[in-house]
Amino acid sequence: MKRTSPFAVAIAGLTALTATPSAGLAQDAFLDSDDIIELEEIQLNESRRGVQTDTATSTTVVDQKEIEARQATSFGELLDSIPNVSLINGSTPQGSAVNIRGLGAQAGTYGTDGHVAVVIDGVPSGAEEIYRNGSLLSLEPELFRSVEVTRGPGESFRYNSGAMGGTVEAQTKDATDFLQDGDTFSVRQKVGYESNGDGLLSTTILSFAPSDRFNALAFYGYRKVKEGKDGSGTTRQATGFKAPSGLLKLNYQLTDDSRLTFGYTQTTSPAEDVPYDAFDPLWSGTLVDRIMKDKTAYLSYRYTSVENDLIDFEARLFRKQEEMEITSSTVGANLTNTDHDTVTHGLRLENRARFDTASVSHTLTTGVEFKNRERSAILLSGADAGENDGTAPGGTDESISLYIANKMEVGDRLTVTPQIRFEKQTLTSQNNRDTTVCFGPGFCIPYTAIPDGTQYKKQAWTGALSARYAVSDTFAVFGSAAYNENLPILDDLRSSANREKSEKATTFELGLSYDGFDVMMDEDRLQAKLTAFRTEIWDGTTYSGINDTKLEGLELELNYASPVFYADFAAARTRGTINGTSTFFNYTPADTVQLTVGKKFMDEQLDIAVEAKHAFAHNRTTSAGGATAPSDDWTTYALSVGYKPKSGALAGTEMRLGVENLFDTTYRPYLTNPNRNAKGRNIKFTLAKTF
Repeated sequence: MKRTSPFAVAIAGLTALTATPSAGLAQDAFLDSDDIIELEEIQLNESRRGVQTDTATSTTVVDQKEIEARQATSFGELLDSIPNVSLINGSTPQGSAVNIRGLGAQAGTYGTDGHVAVVIDGVPSGAEEIYRNGSLLSLEPELFRSVEVTRGPGESFRYNSGAMGGTVEAQTKDATDFLQDGDTFSVRQKVGYESNGDGLLSTTILSFAPSDRFNALAFYGYRKVKEGKDGSGTTRQATGFKAPSGLLKLNYQLTDDSRLTFGYTQTTSPAEDVPYDAFDPLWSGTLVDRIMKDKTAYLSYRYTSVENDLIDFEARLFRKQEEMEITSSTVGANLTNTDHDTVTHGLRLENRARFDTASVSHTLTTGVEFKNRERSAILLSGADAGENDGTAPGGTDESISLYIANKMEVGDRLTVTPQIRFEKQTLTSQNNRDTTVCFGPGFCIPYTAIPDGTQYKKQAWTGALSARYAVSDTFAVFGSAAYNENLPILDDLRSSANREKSEKATTFELGLSYDGFDVMMDEDRLQAKLTAFRTEIWDGTTYSGINDTKLEGLELELNYASPVFYADFAAARTRGTINGTSTFFNYTPADTVQLTVGKKFMDEQLDIAVEAKHAFAHNRTTSAGGATAPSDDWTTYALSVGYKPKSGALAGTEMRLGVENLFDTTYRPYLTNPNRNAKGRNIKFTLAKTF
């Protein structure tokens, strides 16, 4: 079947860039001090989470306030309230991953697959299909100040050609988050406890700003959780973990125009005597020691000209290391004695120019990225010790990417944004010899050698076009069309069918939004956003036996905030079929609805909220067992109380009490293995103080 790509549409939109910027770039209008008018402070009522009604993408932002309120045990738990986002092993760092609109990690089998981009401080994470393991989200949630999730490919082209499922962008904390005006030093200590698994948390944050030009933040955290229980009291095997973490961030304002930033984060998750399969504790009796490490470092230089709107330039040099060392004493099982290590080095150069042509205001983003990823999976035992595991080929993935996005605002109502990306890739084999991978005594699979230096090259042009039109001051309609290519990954080196083949997809979105004030009473606000989408994937390489996939669904977000109460509502529905038939695509998430209702007291010092989430039964699957086996419907409730005094002896203190799964319900979310139900009732308490 021939498909028409929206890539050509994106190119057509970008041709408008040849116009000459108008003389309106000059910034010569300054107000005299006598002309400044002081306005009274306006208090806007807020819910826990706003709706991004001003974008043409399906985007959700979890800000610092919500991160604190959710008291997440894992990074994945920050995301599980977002519509059409499902977690795999979400309450543990081992094997945790994210599924957006049915795309992402393969529940119960592999790690990541490139359909979802995860970006930490502008540094992209890897995409390896480590058999029955994964480390995509093995990050301490306390490290972050905000997490933005875009469902669909609309915001992915800066980082990835194949993120047709979506993008997760997280930003770590800054020293300025904890320093009041005039402060040069602060200490924030936080301790926490959770009842289900006797979990303990301690974080210490030192913030230092000796001058207006320099600030620094140092963070150390330690989290320890034992095996918990589900609602019936059954132990959730192999869910305990320890996770020390650290963050160092330095900012130096070189001039009024330029800033230098260095950031380094690390999370370590050691586990001893746990099942090899991170998804299903009963898949095999083999026990292993697993040490997972995630290290991210970057150095960025940003120059934002105060005199020229055409220059807002950033150079970002980064290094990312993701390591998983698995060891066991099982004789002959070399799969369970492997050191997986992926190291990425990259340089991204990006500029954002703002200018006008006639009646159109442009924000033009251009960038180029050079990236080198080196992956090894060294066998630690057996006759092939020292070589790469046959299921996880070693080598390098070198790429150069160029991308352009032009946000064009036509008047006050219409915004059109074309994007294009070019990516050229070279995969090079390294240390992939004839080997046999044994899953245990008597069960071994041979793999044929790939000579060192063997190269496979591929390139792709991808793009998108989005538009938003404000019908009135409150209503807007929006839509987008995108074309993606998921280029081969290093796991494809041993596949003659996939190592020179890209997976292709088109995505179309259409939606409407509402943003109104004084709707039901004075000083209230109502926001709503409905998005419909359709994604078609062909030339499939990710899922065995699946060449074509068709996905379609709906996402609804709504929030209401007033002086009386606030409420957030979200709902999602996705359907999928494969190979041009009515056969189900097994990885679509269950339909869900979620409602949060809360109220703030005592000049917003006390915040009390109740949250309910319902997942409908899911039987749109061809599997009878495993993570994609049918699941029953379930409903859970959660209670959260936050108290943050603004004055008095307790000023600077933050106390939070939360109860998850309030009625101790026994349930299994779809895409979770039947041998591990969700966590039962869990009481959490945190106490934080800034000195």
